[in-house]
Amino acid sequence: MIRNFYNCDKETDKNSHGGVGSIDIYRAFRRKDFTGAWDFALRVVMPPGSSMGEHTHSNDEEMYIILKGEGTMTIEGETRKVTAGDMIVNKPFGTHGLINTSSSEIELLIIQASLK
Repeated sequence: MIRNFYNCDKETDKNSHGGVGSIDIYRAFRRKDFTGAWDFALRVVMPPGSSMGEHTHSNDEEMYIILKGEGTMTIEGETRKVTAGDMIVNKPFGTHGLINTSSSEIELLIIQASLK
């Protein structure tokens, strides 16, 4: 199966995980598209000043891949600058959040898999 994440339907998520502003989500794949442990693969576009609030996952692993832009990522209470090319692993039962602290959009891929 081939899908282009630039051509997916757009959803707008307001105050994602208690964050600020609205972000656009393009769902390339959903759980029903997989036979393995994958939950989803999506592209997210975050305008300047927007954020995904800090939140805690359950028994799954998530990877953020920053395609464009820069911001501030908090993982387990530690805050770091992230920029295009960075890949971030959010571990099971981990807490994380992302803020767009720049004057440009952040574009990222988020891929999640559930652990058995």
